[in-house]
Amino acid sequence: MPAREALLEAAQALLWERGFSAMSPRDVLRRSGAGQGSFYHFFEGKEALAAEAMRAVAEEVSTRVELTCGTGTGSGLERIERFLLGDRDALRGCRLGRLAQEPELPESLRESVAAGLKRLHSVLEDAVHDAQREGTLSAELDARALAECLIAVVQGGYVLSRAHRSAAHMNRVTGVLLSLLTPNKGQGSSRSKRRTRKEPHAPPKSRV
Repeated sequence: MPAREALLEAAQALLWERGFSAMSPRDVLRRSGAGQGSFYHFFEGKEALAAEAMRAVAEEVSTRVELTCGTGTGSGLERIERFLLGDRDALRGCRLGRLAQEPELPESLRESVAAGLKRLHSVLEDAVHDAQREGTLSAELDARALAECLIAVVQGGYVLSRAHRSAAHMNRVTGVLLSLLTPNKGQGSSRSKRRTRKEPHAPPKSRV
């Protein structure tokens, strides 16, 4: 793998595992196998590398959500259910939400996090609007606020799961929200298809 790509891949993994403040250039070099000369040839420093790595992460996560939950991938309610019960590593945390919690995150990284969450919100708000038009969600619900609630519940599920070292917390909070949104829907097979992971997996397979 070319040195530049190896550095970016290492930075993405370390940002997810440790966050920006705890990630050092030495860690990146060790993880990537690249030399110090390569690091400073391609990037001015730690922040420049991390900012580009996060832009790539935000694009990857946003694109994945759009492909799995965006318009044209099913009914509005199906897309909402797919988001809530989707494949995610509850114990490892969200690649965007993980950094959003850092109080001193540089603005260059915060912009990427905010942009990724904004695209996620847009996808979910569209799904809510479609579900309302289809008659499966109440038209009285504030679509914008409900989209924010969907994101907040999943992010809270990450926090609880990591704090208690159990993915069961993610399962419960997302399942309860879905039940509240679909009180007349039976506990069918779709809800048994939850695929929240208990063990870490490779970063490219992560979803919000």
